[in-house]
Amino acid sequence: MPEAADKVERVVREALKIACPDIGIVDGGTHLASELGLDSAQVMDMIMEIEDRLDISIPVAAIAEAHTLDDLCNSVRRVAGQS
Repeated sequence: MPEAADKVERVVREALKIACPDIGIVDGGTHLASELGLDSAQVMDMIMEIEDRLDISIPVAAIAEAHTLDDLCNSVRRVAGQS
């Protein structure tokens, strides 16, 4: 299970880097909108990248509930059946 959890976090972080290439180091508690300034297009690019890489479909409600990077990783793990 830890290996799968690590894969989810790696995929989420890679997707974030693709959506926002000039982003620096981001810790798990970083707020995606207020601290990183991601706009809706960047968030959707990131979500689509995560969905493609993990072959899942993330519900809009799960995205709306994810305020931090850790929240997003946890939501993705739930959707992927890894929590």
